[in-house]
Parts: sequence; C-alpha cells; structure tokens
Amino acid sequence: MLDSTLIRLSEDDNQAEVRLLPNKHAPLEITDLLELLNVEPFNQLSPILANLEEAVTQINKLTGKRAGEEELIFILAERNNCKIDISLNEDCMRAEMNLTAGWGDNQISIDDILAELTNSNIHLGIDKQKITEQLTELSSLSPGEQIKITVAEGQLPINGKDAELKRQVSLARERLLQPQIKTDGNVDMRNLGEINMVKTNDVLIEKIPADNGSKGFNLLGKELLPKSGKDTKLQAGPGTRIDPNNPLRLLATMTGQAVEVQGILQVDDMLTIKNVDIGTGHITFKGSILITGDVDAEMIVKSSGDITVMGFVDSATLEAAGDVIVNKGILGRQLTNNGDSQQLATKIKAQGQIRAQFVQYSELTAVGDITITKQLLHSVTHTQGKLTVSDGFNRHGDIIGGTVNANNGIVVVSIGAMSGTKTEVFCAMQEDEIRVQVQDRSLELKALVEEDDSLWIKINNLPPKDKWKHDHGVVAEIKEMLYEKNRFNQQRVNDEIELQQLQLELDQYFHVHNIEVSKCIFDNVTLHVGTASTVTQREHGPCRVIHKDKQIDFDYADHG
Repeated sequence: MLDSTLIRLSEDDNQAEVRLLPNKHAPLEITDLLELLNVEPFNQLSPILANLEEAVTQINKLTGKRAGEEELIFILAERNNCKIDISLNEDCMRAEMNLTAGWGDNQISIDDILAELTNSNIHLGIDKQKITEQLTELSSLSPGEQIKITVAEGQLPINGKDAELKRQVSLARERLLQPQIKTDGNVDMRNLGEINMVKTNDVLIEKIPADNGSKGFNLLGKELLPKSGKDTKLQAGPGTRIDPNNPLRLLATMTGQAVEVQGILQVDDMLTIKNVDIGTGHITFKGSILITGDVDAEMIVKSSGDITVMGFVDSATLEAAGDVIVNKGILGRQLTNNGDSQQLATKIKAQGQIRAQFVQYSELTAVGDITITKQLLHSVTHTQGKLTVSDGFNRHGDIIGGTVNANNGIVVVSIGAMSGTKTEVFCAMQEDEIRVQVQDRSLELKALVEEDDSLWIKINNLPPKDKWKHDHGVVAEIKEMLYEKNRFNQQRVNDEIELQQLQLELDQYFHVHNIEVSKCIFDNVTLHVGTASTVTQREHGPCRVIHKDKQIDFDYADHG
C-alpha cells in the first residue's frame, strides 16, 4: 500500500499529484493509485484513467534501473464540474438537457442552465420551476452518473373554434323520441306531447361566433400560426329574419312550425288536415303539413317543409324538403319481386330525417338520419346519415328482412330473425371517396408548396435594397411578393391542418362507421362494411361489426 503522503493537491487545488520513485514503489498496480484517490479531498476529483495507466507503466518499466532512482510526478485526477449537453428535437418544440454529475463541490445551478440555453438561442418555453425540481435529482447522483431533464417546451397553436348555431326551439322530429312521463313515473309511449309552435319574434337560433385561436411558438422563436375557426353564416329562411338589434340571433316573423330544410331553419305555415284519402285527394303544400289522422293507400303528400303524421301511413307516397315524422307506423306491401328487384307500395323521401315507430314493406330514402323506435321489417332503406333502430332502452329495435344502407353507421338491437329470414345490411361504403379527397388535397398542397418555394427563391435573389429602394415600381412589386408569401404561409397552414383532419378521418373511418348491435345478429344476415362482407352462419351476441384488415370482424369487447 502506498503512503498517503505521496499524493497532494496542485497549487490551484484542481488536480491530484503523486510523486513516486520507481526503485522504491514498484511493482505498482492501478488499484494502488485508486486507493490514494479514495480519501478526502481527492475523492472529489475525476480520475484520469490514461494517466493512471501511464504511471503504472513508467514506474514498473524503470524499476531496478539507474533512472528508477529519480522521482517522477504524475497527475492522477482533476476537478471536473457537471457537464451540460442540450439537444432539440426535430420540430424544435422540446429541449432536453443531459447532465453529468461532476467531481468536486462546484455542482451545476439553474443559472448555469439558463446561460447554456441562452447560448443555444433558446429563450422561450423555459420552465424554471420544473428545472429547479429536476435539479434536486442531480445532487443524489454519484460522480459521472447522468440524468436527462426537459428544460424547455414550445407551445402548439390552439386552433380557433368554429362558429356554432345553437337552436333554441325543438323540431317535430325530436318529439317522437320524447314520450311523456305519467303521474306514476312510468313512460307513456303513446303520448308524445303537443306539437311545438313558435310565435312572432321568438328566438330560433343563437350564434356563437368563431374565434381565431391563439398562436404557438417553437423554442427558436418561430411563430406557429393556428387555424382560424370556420364561420357559419346565420341564414334567414322563410318566416325568419336576423335580429336587427343583434346579428347573432335569428327571429321568427310569423306563427308556425320551425322546420330545418337543407340545414337552414325556417318557419312554415302549418296545413292541418285530419286524414289524407280519396276525399281530400293528393296534397301538395308550400309549408309544413300536420295530418292528425292517417294517410290512406295510393295517396301522395308533398311538402316544402316537414310532414308530420299522427297516425299511420299505409301504401302511400310522402316527400318532404324537411323531415317526415310518423308517430305510429309506416305500412306497405310488396308489389313485385323479380330477382333482386323489389317493388314496394310505400315510398318515403326526405331531404331531412325520417322518424317512425315501426316500418314494414316500405322504401325509405333520407339525406339525414333515419330513426325507427321499434321494428324495420322487409323494407329498403337508404340514408346518407345514421340508421338507428331502437327504443333507446334496448327492449325493441329489430331489422328483419329487406335491405338497409346507412353511410354513417347503424345502431340496432337485433338483426335478422330466428327463422333465418334473409336480411342484407350495408354500412360505411364511402371510404374510397374520402381517400380520393385525401389524394386531391395532397396534390393541391404539393402545388402550393412548390409555388411558395418558387416565390421564396425570387425573394432571396433580390438585389441589395440600396439598388431598388427608390424605385417605386420595384418596391410595389416586392410588397406584392411579400403579401403573396404571407398569404401562402397562411394557406399552407390551413391546407396542412385540413389534410391532417382528412387523413385522421380516413384512418378512423371504420372505427367511427360500424354496426352496433346490443342484443343479437341471427344467421343468414349478409353484412357489408366497406369492401368487406360476410353471411352469418350462426347467432352472434351483443357486438360491434367492424371492417378490419379488409374483413368483417365481430368485436365483443364491452358488449358482454
């Protein structure tokens, strides 16, 4: 063991020196020198491995020789403060710092970190409190150990909220799903309450304006622009006006029924009639129609608003620019069935929604959603929205026979019947259309980027300002170029966000658009979800029917 008096601190206290005589202290091993460094104050210094190896080699080499009688001095260790290494991620939104615990008392402080961040041109997004909390971990580390801490984070822009039109009145279609509560607390499914009417100057819609969102920034100071919320125009339909004292409110200008036609709210005159039969003849009315009784066979009812039938529709034709609401049932019969061609006596068409308690042997076509509260039997149904066949309590809601097609998904209690009735269901058939939209928007964005880059090259190649600052024509041209550049930047941000949203919609298309079954799918049901299809060979319990890897998949999770 070497004598501890052989080692001492250098004059500046930053190094450990050892003085050795080869003929006296050989043979020597590195462990002998490390033992000298294990005691105070030398254990606060960082060993220099190369010097330790050199000392051992030289001492052992000279032992027994005349040169071995001379004292040799070696620097074995040195004071080594904490090391700071800063790294930015690719989008310059997060700065991480690798800290290596040092030897000696001079540990790193928050001021050291702030100075290093300044040297790296990082001035934004610095969380001093977080850095201080994380620095406490450093004091518990042994010399040479490392920790990585996040020292600064950029701020993503917050996109503006779209304008919102909050309807303040109920529509006739909502009445069917609001049965009245009896005095004993039970629900009376036959009593759906009164038809809601509006009066002159009633507030129909309150508009909440869009906002611009807030800017973000990366750690190098670049502004990240948000996407402004989309405005939605408050439009006055027939029987309404914009409030002259408040442009964010839509008022009724007459007494009547509130109707939504192609997304625009209007107030219609109400034609009220008991029954539509051979005695009344066909009905065509500019406004909404309330039929307190039934619509008989072969009758035609057309409306520029809603059609509300309190009773039954039997083998008739109803066409509405708004909604068709049938409080009881829609009945029909099969006229012909030549192969795949099925002709049905009842035809219901709506530019809005269709709602009824039950439907049989009828053809339903709606731009909006279709909601049936009990049964959909042997019918042909097509909606660009969602099809719901359920009473809301999962007690009733069956699709049996016929063909249904719902672009935006299906919610149903059961599909098919124990007898194996042939039933065909189509859902989520528009994935290719969204894929084309993604491709088109990608090409548009690519063209915009190329145009933007070309303009940027022109700006960068401009001669020095001194040569053109007094030329008004050139100044005007440059101002126009800079204006275009700013416009491109904003358009590029908006297009990139829209492309991301379209891509997200495509990626999640089959996650959102599927068939939700709360009780059972019987056998002999043909299921189509997108390009995938299957015919059930057995009963399936509560499940979600989804498109997965180009095949139909029955997801029973959360449905047991």
